[in-house]
Amino acid sequence: MPKIARTLVGFGFIWMSAWATFGALLGARLNQAIINEDKLWLEGLQRSLLRSAHAHMNSMALALIALGLSYMAARRRASERTLVCSAVSALGGTVVFGAGMLLEAFYPPIRGEIPWAAALTAVGGVVHLLAIGLWGIIFLGSARRRTPTWIEPQ
Repeated sequence: MPKIARTLVGFGFIWMSAWATFGALLGARLNQAIINEDKLWLEGLQRSLLRSAHAHMNSMALALIALGLSYMAARRRASERTLVCSAVSALGGTVVFGAGMLLEAFYPPIRGEIPWAAALTAVGGVVHLLAIGLWGIIFLGSARRRTPTWIEPQ
């Protein structure tokens, strides 16, 4: 397995572990809010954003692992340069998106302005989605119908 594929799989598992731990800490904070009857936190935007970050990051980690595990098959369909570019974009987009979601929870938007944390999240998300989409196109592009060798062309 090439180094970039190992990096995708390894980083995906580390990323998932980190965000699963974050989810456990978020659950502990939720229990504390329930015990203290902190309705502001229970119903607040910050909790919603942190829950969303936890879920998004775990799903993005699974996508990175899938990219790494399918790397060898993708190698038969696309150039190494395309695959490495897509893999690095997926990794970078994942990190930027995660950082942006965390920052959004602690720096809420101001009315009338585009929040810089939301813009960061959007950039990371778009980069990640484009990289994953390119990976899908690589596999779909090779799915063209081929005439079986036993059928003679007319």
